[in-house]
Amino acid sequence: MDLRRIDLNLLVVLEAVVSETSVSRAARRLHLSQSALSHSLARLREAFGDPILVRHGRAMEATPRALAALPEVRSLLVQVGRLFAHGGRFDPATVDRHIHIGASDHAAATVLPRLLERMREQAPNIRLRVHHAGRVDAPAMLRSGELDLALGVFNHLTADLGTLPLHDDPYLCAVDARTGPRRPMTRTDYLQCEHVNVLVQGDTLGVIDEALARQGLTRRIVLTVAHFGTALALLRGTPLVYTGPASLLRAAGAVAGLKVFEPPLQLPPFPTQLAWSRRTDNDEALQWMRSVLAGGGAAQPAVSPSSGQSRM
Repeated sequence: MDLRRIDLNLLVVLEAVVSETSVSRAARRLHLSQSALSHSLARLREAFGDPILVRHGRAMEATPRALAALPEVRSLLVQVGRLFAHGGRFDPATVDRHIHIGASDHAAATVLPRLLERMREQAPNIRLRVHHAGRVDAPAMLRSGELDLALGVFNHLTADLGTLPLHDDPYLCAVDARTGPRRPMTRTDYLQCEHVNVLVQGDTLGVIDEALARQGLTRRIVLTVAHFGTALALLRGTPLVYTGPASLLRAAGAVAGLKVFEPPLQLPPFPTQLAWSRRTDNDEALQWMRSVLAGGGAAQPAVSPSSGQSRM
């Protein structure tokens, strides 16, 4: 291929169109008219030999080939930007792009605050998009380029994905202080109580039930939800028990009228890990993001001992 005939600005169009899956949104992002963007997209389709976007029902979707190219295109744009800025040295202040992160509501709330603070200080033109994703769908989304980074529990990943532990959180239990179980809870009580469970995707066992299964134990799960905040809200006025990360329950206990206590059986900690596609190892913007996330740890709300935690 004769590179002299390729307009490298089309890479910018490709990244925007595939990320936004919308010509109008991509045009707004690039500060172009929709007709100008459509003209560039037509040239891109001809050069790329692929439709890039196709209609699926009432929505537009990126083609598999366009999705597969997205991580490399983003990396190329970063390298070109670095080449023409600050003598080739990476400077997060010069990065102007969207970063797509997959996370649960809890992972986003505990890990991202310090990242946002560093972005305001050092990388004001980076924009985050947080997608609700967990260990079932996040790996495929990382491979396809839909996600740049993912936060969650990733214990069994293939070699094409990298992982980094961020922090471990002990488990606590929570019940409604008025309607939940009142007497000290034994292991038998715990297993027989009605539980609300959180699975970011609903077709796998979570960390708790995997640990119980290894001991030959099961608990009575009567309600499964996809969001941690929903689980807390649904405890009110019920006898349900919720077992979740301590950082979440310590902060929520006093505010939500919950009784928070240590579980009456041994459970492994709740891990939060960072995952990414190895194809982006050399993407300096993502290297910077990974470094910040690894060094920042979790945002732990300051909560007094009177927040309701007890031994039940």
